[in-house]
Amino acid sequence: MTIFVSIASYRDSELVPTVLDMLAKARRPERLRFGICWQHGDDEDITPLLEHPQVTVLDVNWRDAQGTCWARAECMRMYDGEDHFLQFDSHHRFVPAWDDKIMHQLRSADADKPVLTAYLPVYEIDEEPDPGAEPLVLTALDIGADTIPRVCPMPIPGWRDRDRPVRARFVSGHFLFAAGTFVEEVPYDPELYFHGEEITLSVRAFTWGWDLFHPIRTFMWHNYGGFYRRKHWDDHQPGAEVFKSWGARDKLSRMTARNLLLRNPTGPLRCGTVRTVADFEAYAGLNFKDRTVSEEARLGTEPAAWAPSLTLA
Repeated sequence: MTIFVSIASYRDSELVPTVLDMLAKARRPERLRFGICWQHGDDEDITPLLEHPQVTVLDVNWRDAQGTCWARAECMRMYDGEDHFLQFDSHHRFVPAWDDKIMHQLRSADADKPVLTAYLPVYEIDEEPDPGAEPLVLTALDIGADTIPRVCPMPIPGWRDRDRPVRARFVSGHFLFAAGTFVEEVPYDPELYFHGEEITLSVRAFTWGWDLFHPIRTFMWHNYGGFYRRKHWDDHQPGAEVFKSWGARDKLSRMTARNLLLRNPTGPLRCGTVRTVADFEAYAGLNFKDRTVSEEARLGTEPAAWAPSLTLA
């Protein structure tokens, strides 16, 4: 059972340590295939990855990078029919046998087309990750004027007493695990920038018939602050030697996300035809037009499994 690992990396010194830790901690590292969009400066070196037979690298000068979703779309282009698709950022750490553990969690999910996704517990550079960190659920605080929900992680209530993943409302961009067919049905929209990535991916996956789940065990950690590295928006400022500023890309991205959430276009890179956006709103406890969030969504209460009658309730 092969796993395609998608990593979009922007000027990140943690890329090599992340991949090497991932390989070292895997129960079966030979089943991993990496597609890495390496966006970098002239002073960066990833020689250990360039020489690795399981790693394919797209070499991109940082000036030519076009944002998070563009980079993730480029990674998806390297997918070659592997059994599973795993999306990460370039700053993670792993528990031993993490690959067996996420495979078990995915198989335990009560759905025909499950997606395992979460905001992962934090690790800090040069510190050992906390093995007792609690698995997290994504809650919705509110919906902004741009129609994009503001989400917040909190520990999954009663996670120690659960034996299978809990249903989720939202996708995390930095951890997503599903069957490889996810790449074919829900490819990334390269026109999106950063804001709007996760909610549009959540809606698109759901409307294509995928069910979202949070794992109830910790098997990897994510670095959130990133103070050690430059971000795309640090470099791609107005007046810089780049094709388009990050602000211009962000403005277009937010408009694209708003159009998808309010007008619900269907087709490639848009909503699916298995379920509707109204189905997602009923399932998740959101209303994009009125910008309302249910109490259950704020508290992170596990939603009920979607059924055709749910939208009418």
